[in-house]
Amino acid sequence: MSTDLRAKIANFFHPMSHAALDIEPFRIAGLEIPRGDGFAKSQRIDAALDNLSEMEMAKLALKLAQGRGDVALDEAGRKVLEADEPPLTRITRRDVARVFGDDLAGEADVIELVGRYFVISDPFEEVFGGSGRSLRNKIERHMVRNPGDCSVEFLFGEIGAFDCSRARFGALLQDTVHPLARSGEEQLRTVTALNKVLARDGYELAVDGDESGHPIYAFRPIVRGVEGRPKNLIFASRGPKPELGFADAINNDIVILSGEESCLVYDRPITAANGLLWSELVTWWSEQGSGGDAVSLGKRLQESLASDAERKIFATYFKTYRNSVADALPALLPQVYLHYDPAVVKMLRHRLPLIRQRMDFLLLLPGRQRVVIEVDGKHHFSEGEKPSLKIYSAMVSADRELRLAGYEVYRFGANELVGTGSEKVIQDFFDKLFRLHRVTKA
Repeated sequence: MSTDLRAKIANFFHPMSHAALDIEPFRIAGLEIPRGDGFAKSQRIDAALDNLSEMEMAKLALKLAQGRGDVALDEAGRKVLEADEPPLTRITRRDVARVFGDDLAGEADVIELVGRYFVISDPFEEVFGGSGRSLRNKIERHMVRNPGDCSVEFLFGEIGAFDCSRARFGALLQDTVHPLARSGEEQLRTVTALNKVLARDGYELAVDGDESGHPIYAFRPIVRGVEGRPKNLIFASRGPKPELGFADAINNDIVILSGEESCLVYDRPITAANGLLWSELVTWWSEQGSGGDAVSLGKRLQESLASDAERKIFATYFKTYRNSVADALPALLPQVYLHYDPAVVKMLRHRLPLIRQRMDFLLLLPGRQRVVIEVDGKHHFSEGEKPSLKIYSAMVSADRELRLAGYEVYRFGANELVGTGSEKVIQDFFDKLFRLHRVTKA
């Protein structure tokens, strides 16, 4: 139990009279203080707090702090509630400050913005005047009257932003990119730069609505991606389906039992920061001994495509984005075999068979986000020429398992991807997907 939090709550109640303790705690926060003739106020308060868990006490602190604007009490409660969440480190907060340089608030009033979340005024000075050394006066002198005197990094140290709760820090960031502070290209540039820093700790500023046509951003954890680092990336088979098994079930190492000559196997680390970029795939391809380049890699990947619809997606993707996105372009991997087609157990000897799974296309995006794209022809819903609930159910079941594992799954009907208008359908999809995942154009 946090003794600091408990002490702050007790100090909140202690100035109340016995009569007020009978009424006010319940009115403000739903907390009933035990009555008791002859008991001291501290004994009554302790008896009430003894019945609360640490989480209940933290929620109580937020209610009490809200009514009085008590930053210290609010912070004590929030830090307990956030204890099990991923940290937002001092290093990340420092680098966030450096994104702003010496301009935290843009077109907004920096004193008003900071004052919403941090104590910057001395009440004595506000009423009686004084030395002029309050934080408010420092900010006004060095960031308003003489902009450039003080960096945002220095300001964060002064106001306590390096150590405050994530909720308070995130709320401050939300306001710095509000349309009243930054709009248009400046807002987008700032959000993009901040998200590159925040992503290291698993957080982001994400669009959460709009106001007068301008996007409003909310600070939040990044949408859950797939846990762990990708392994066993086997793709682009242009021959028989590969048969796979576990070489090492403990370490999740895969062995290709047959069909290896038809596949490509990417065997390099894939980072959470980048995912897998087309430029990285080209570099890997050029070092395979054949001295291949991007053109030869593209031709090799096209050989694995199974339909006109798949070829249309692949061609349109690179035609549209190869130059505009440039080095940030994610690799579009075709015919990805992941835990596919178990061989007979006796053929695996002591190795374990794998669950059947194949993807038409896979994108490995930053932040462990993985996007599966499927192109559905009639064989996805029928057996022979007859509709088959069995086949459809197996497909839907596989989709569920992928989503539960953290993948995003998008399906196209094959008819959407051929004929007039198909390029626009594909471009519209990838434009929206890239905006969602912050894949930015060069």
